[in-house]
Amino acid sequence: MNRLAALAVSLCLLLFVSGCAIAPAKIHRVMKAMPGVDSHTLLARALNDPDSAQGKLDLAHFIEHWKLSGLGQSGDVPPPKGESGVTYRVTFPGMEQGAYPIAYFDQIGAAADYEVKKLPHHVREGVGAPLTALRENKHQHPVERYYPPEAITRPLTALATKGARQGSVQNVSIQLLCPLVNPEVSIDGRPQPLAGDFSVPWGALLARTGKLNQAGTLDLLTRTPRRDPQLFLMEAYDPDKEPLVMIHGLLATPLTWAEISNELWADDVVRQRYQIWHYLYNTSAPPLYSARILRAQLRELRDLVDADRRHPASHRITLLTHSMGGLVGKSIAMNPGDAFWKAAFTVPPSQLKLSAEDRARLNDAFEWEPDRTVRRIIFISVPHRGSELADGFVGRIGARIASPPNEFQAFYDRISEENPGVFTPAYEKLGTGKLNSVRALSPNMPTLAILNTLPYAQPVKLHSIIGDRGKADPPELSSDGVVAYTSSHIEGVESEKIVPADHWTYRHPEAIREIVRILNLE
Repeated sequence: MNRLAALAVSLCLLLFVSGCAIAPAKIHRVMKAMPGVDSHTLLARALNDPDSAQGKLDLAHFIEHWKLSGLGQSGDVPPPKGESGVTYRVTFPGMEQGAYPIAYFDQIGAAADYEVKKLPHHVREGVGAPLTALRENKHQHPVERYYPPEAITRPLTALATKGARQGSVQNVSIQLLCPLVNPEVSIDGRPQPLAGDFSVPWGALLARTGKLNQAGTLDLLTRTPRRDPQLFLMEAYDPDKEPLVMIHGLLATPLTWAEISNELWADDVVRQRYQIWHYLYNTSAPPLYSARILRAQLRELRDLVDADRRHPASHRITLLTHSMGGLVGKSIAMNPGDAFWKAAFTVPPSQLKLSAEDRARLNDAFEWEPDRTVRRIIFISVPHRGSELADGFVGRIGARIASPPNEFQAFYDRISEENPGVFTPAYEKLGTGKLNSVRALSPNMPTLAILNTLPYAQPVKLHSIIGDRGKADPPELSSDGVVAYTSSHIEGVESEKIVPADHWTYRHPEAIREIVRILNLE
């Protein structure tokens, strides 16, 4: 089969194995324009009736007016020209009071003006006016490298409080609080739930992910992927919350987790305990390569935000994984010893001709130091023992056209050129450019057998969620259409849930409920 024919067949394969591209969620503005009411009137109505739906909407529209007017952290709002009345002296507190500075965001709008499409719309009732806020990610702060390049979006809730009045001047403080962090606030000494809209800001980000949506499939075909592997924080870094790192599967991107992330932010327990992080990687490369990059980026992020490792967030993480992402995830937590080195190389490390940089990278790829903070892993339709599809016609076509990233291939090219014949027969494809993610998922690959025998560096609680299309009886002979039960099932798990679903098990309501149940465990 020539390459053009292979490409045509493979595209059909890619659409099948990837479950087709995931259409990003969108938000639609119901309120086409803000009402033609001046800022003074909006704020006056909001202060007079803060708990009504209209009062909250007036406050949100006042803040949108303020932002569009280019005003900063404080300023005066006099009565309309020709009218008498109080002047509002407005102040927006900043981080020193646990609030967002209004200047941090480029756009702020009333969440109530929007509806979410293609996702359930989750809100929390309470005090304050829900907002959606967006900042263009220009990497102005070091941590913003770990935020999505499409935009930095946040749910906010505005809370207005009257201060002292001095003659005709009424002081007003407006806090911009994040409902992901603040479940409640104190009003007159009594705790009150803080209102929040969790889905509109999320939909605003997803609406910008069209190019990312294409990358999961198309990047398998090129050695120059559109996006480099990257760990992304989907909310502001919280030193006290446990990171929940989500790792997608073959031919996918973090858009895999769009619906699940939305559901988890709607759960009170999960939202207060976890912060959601997504890992994007080039799925044309073998899982161990992607795991090496993830381990390194976790270290780099911790060095940036918690160099002394004092934060609880630096000492415990949970992994939520799908398909090949499960192999990436468990690899970062396992202690390999020299098992992979002996399987791949015919000589010890000291006999290889390598630069200092390549030697360090090679050691990290085969004899890595595990991440000892992983405490729980949720496996969804993970091919622990490979997939028969990788050895079938479909897999052979996919393997022919899959192109590992240039960086990955150049690394092994250098090793091969300087050290001919050092790879074992089982791993000789590493030095020939013929080992990619599809071949790495073959049940005959030694990597999978080794991974199944390695110990975890620390005690890790494991959970399996497995798809069953109901085409075999008993379930032990079943499959999700891509991965057989005999490959997804592993011993020693805390729980195993079989869901009547195909390989994209994470989309099924039973799977989502099981994920929430597991994350609510101690």
